[in-house]
Amino acid sequence: MQKKKVLVWETLATVSGGQKMTLTVMDMLSDKFEFCCLIPAEGMMSEELKKRSIPYVLMGDQTLPTGVKGKQVIFRYGWMSVKNVWKSLGVIRKYKPDILYAPGPAALPWSAVCGTLAHKPVIWHLHHIFLDGATKKLLNLCGNWKSVREIIAVSNCVGDQIVNEGAHRKVKILYNPVDVEKYANGDATKIIAELEVKLGRKLREGVKIVTQIGAITKNKRQNVLISVIANLKNFGEDVVGLIVGDTVTEADRIFKRELEQQIEESGTKNQIVWMGFRSDIGDILAATDCVFVPSEEGLSLVAMEAMSAKRQVVTMNSSGAYELLNHAGCGTFYKEDDESSVTNAVKKVLETPNAEETKRGYAFCREHTNANFKKEITSLFFECVKQ
Repeated sequence: MQKKKVLVWETLATVSGGQKMTLTVMDMLSDKFEFCCLIPAEGMMSEELKKRSIPYVLMGDQTLPTGVKGKQVIFRYGWMSVKNVWKSLGVIRKYKPDILYAPGPAALPWSAVCGTLAHKPVIWHLHHIFLDGATKKLLNLCGNWKSVREIIAVSNCVGDQIVNEGAHRKVKILYNPVDVEKYANGDATKIIAELEVKLGRKLREGVKIVTQIGAITKNKRQNVLISVIANLKNFGEDVVGLIVGDTVTEADRIFKRELEQQIEESGTKNQIVWMGFRSDIGDILAATDCVFVPSEEGLSLVAMEAMSAKRQVVTMNSSGAYELLNHAGCGTFYKEDDESSVTNAVKKVLETPNAEETKRGYAFCREHTNANFKKEITSLFFECVKQ
C-alpha cells in the first residue's frame, strides 16, 4: 500500500519538548506515512530531519520581533501569516500531501487556512496553554472550520481552551508518551564530575541538586529556580541548581542576561550551573534530587522524563504538569507566585525523599509508553484520511 503524505508545520528551528514530540510522531508513523516538514531555518530540527531523511522547506523566521505590542502585533502577525500561507500553498501544490499536521502553535491558524483553500484535512496537535484571549478566540474560530478534522490535546487543561461547541467535539485528549528506558538508567558519575569542573570545587557528600530543563525563555520562568536556590542557600542548605537548555530568540537572550544579573545579585554564582542544550538528559536526571517545573505547561514532557527516572517533581498547582502528576498520584505542588510556598515545596522534597511516590510515577509512565501512543495516533491519522 502506498504511503499517505503528511505536511508538518514546526515553527521553531531548535529541539525542545514540543519538537521532540513532533519527531516522535513522525518516527512512529514512518512505516505508514511519509513526511515533509516546514521549518523556519537550519538548526537542531533540520539536523534531526536529515538523520531521518525527511525533506524540509525553510519558511523564514516565524516569531515576532522583541518589543512588538498592541496593534503592531496584529499587523506583524497578519503580514507574517499572509507570507507563510502563500509559501505553504506553494509547497502543498508541489508535495501534494494527504494530511496537514500542525503541532507548532503559530501555525495552527495557517494550517486551517491552507486546508480550507487547498481542500486538505488538517490535524492540530495542541501542546500549549495560551495565555492571551485573542489567541484563544482565533483558535476557537479556526478550529470550527470544516478543514480541521482532528484536534489532539496533550491534557484536559489544554483541550478545555477550545470552548466553541463545534470545535470542542473534535478534541481528543492524548497524553504524550515517554521512552521510559531512555531515562530510567542514567549515569550520574560523569555529570557530577562535570559540575565539579564548572563550579571549580568538589561537591560534598549530601549536596542536593535541583534541575530545571527547558528552553531559556520567559514563560519557562528560570528566574523562579534562581530565587529558590538563593532562599535555600540562606537557610543553610547545600544545594546546586542546574539550568538545562539555552536561548532561541533575541528576546530569550535578553531574558538570559536578566537571569545572569539575578544570579549576581542573589549571590548564587557558585550554586547555579548553566548546562546548555543536552542530549544526555537521562544522566542529568540520575544526578538530580528534585526536578523543578515552574512553567505553565500544557503537559510537561520533562515531568514524564523525571518520573521515568524515578525522580520527584515540584510544580505549581495550576498547570498541565499538575494535572499529569495528580493523575499519576505523585508530585509536590506550590501556589503560583508565592515565594514561600515554592521554596518550602522544594525544601520538603530535598529533605524527605518519597520512594513510594517515585514508584507511582514510574508505573504511570510505563502505562503511557510509545507503543500505546503509536496505536492511538495512527488510528487518528487514518480516521482523518477516511473522513
